[in-house]
Amino acid sequence: MQRRTYVAGIASALTAAVAGCSALGSDDGGSGSEDGDDDENDDGRDRNGGGDGALLNPSFEDDLTGWTVGKDLPTVPGQEEGLVDHGVRSVQRQAVDGESAVEFYISGIADDGTIWVEQSVDLTDVEAVAIDGYSRQASFNQISKVAFFAGEKPDRDLEEADFDRSVQAEGHEGWKTHSYDVTDVSGTVTVAFGISVVWETEVRRLFDNVVLVTADG
Repeated sequence: MQRRTYVAGIASALTAAVAGCSALGSDDGGSGSEDGDDDENDDGRDRNGGGDGALLNPSFEDDLTGWTVGKDLPTVPGQEEGLVDHGVRSVQRQAVDGESAVEFYISGIADDGTIWVEQSVDLTDVEAVAIDGYSRQASFNQISKVAFFAGEKPDRDLEEADFDRSVQAEGHEGWKTHSYDVTDVSGTVTVAFGISVVWETEVRRLFDNVVLVTADG
């Protein structure tokens, strides 16, 4: 297994196919919604879903089963303790695959903070990890970033600095596929994704349809 430097690219179109199984993790934060139309697309991407070492619950149809929530967040400005408001939850709206998507929420009151979901996945023969992200409208201002990690997890918990945060989360309108090259990674490693806030505002972002892209796909 190797730790790697990520190459973030943007693939187009989306896909279907679902797998589900067990595990954990939610930290709900507040209310709110984003408006938009559902998309149904099939670009032929091959999903590695279900079974030992494979991706579990890739479209969040079974709440957050299979995923563990992680966070690297600041305290509320002016306070010695108490993290900024945040949350991760499965929601049934605007899903691009199935009925559900995952929503990440961070209060940007401190202009900082990263929150994500992670799980162990076998990336043998996998060339890329593709994740569909939703933005209600395109923004020229960089408000938040997509956070992505794939590799051997450090002995400590993941931190914001471990993630590739090169892609703006709201640089498009509607659904868009973010594709990350993982050809330098092999074996069973940790795959994690979420958002980092970089603007002093409340941020909510939807993601769905995590796909392991193989050579055949």
